Amino acid sequence: MNKSILTILLSFLIAQIAISQEETPDVTVNSQFWTDFNGRKEFRENRSASGFIGYRTISPHVYDKFVAFATYDIDHTKSPKFMNLKKPLINSFHVGGGLYYTDNRNNDNDFEFRLSEGFKFYIPSIKQLPLMNFVRLEQRFQKTFDGTSWDASMRFRYKLSTVIEWKKRFFSFTKGAYIPISIEFFYSFKEANRDNDVIRISPGLGYKFSDEWKGEFYVSYHYTRNTTDQQDGSNDFVFRLRIYKSKRIKKPPKLNTKEEDIKELIE
Repeated sequence: MNKSILTILLSFLIAQIAISQEETPDVTVNSQFWTDFNGRKEFRENRSASGFIGYRTISPHVYDKFVAFATYDIDHTKSPKFMNLKKPLINSFHVGGGLYYTDNRNNDNDFEFRLSEGFKFYIPSIKQLPLMNFVRLEQRFQKTFDGTSWDASMRFRYKLSTVIEWKKRFFSFTKGAYIPISIEFFYSFKEANRDNDVIRISPGLGYKFSDEWKGEFYVSYHYTRNTTDQQDGSNDFVFRLRIYKSKRIKKPPKLNTKEEDIKELIE
């Protein structure tokens, strides 16, 4: 009798484990945790390379993601002579590429190779509240390790960012707290198999330690389409920690305005 009961209990336990492994967790509403280290190195006054390496995870814990991205940056310091402008309309150009590896818990792992081209510019605004615009095109190449072929797609990204001082200063901003805020929109010309972002709203809190180091923490809302085959979209609440290290070339000493210092904080 005891053996029969034990056999039934073991059979029930094994069946429950098998069912739980087959079920796909519901990530329609989820929380994510991102952390990344960002570096930037100047080669010349208007040439630099930047990038980041990062780790991302999600709750319910359906995957872990590892990211590496790098860009070549060209600052645009002069406008065409015929326009007779003191400052150029476009502030900088950026080209780059990245690798995204997703370690899925319940499905085959994924890999994405991404190319990106874009530019940044500022629009007229309140002097103490610079508004930076970042326009990008991305080409995405995704591969699932299940024997299927590569999937290619393309999308447009537009991000509007600013920084607000935590404490007002009359002169330069060399150290202290600030509030970074951004909103980003996505449009897919051809949707990818997964991770089709629609909108990201990202308020945060940052601190500038020196001209080389700063840190930022964001609590963001993302809406993403086609997260899984079973779910059309997801509402993502993302907690992101970003650490920045810049290596600048030595320049003749000069006194930046507070507006210039704040603009350098905007990513």
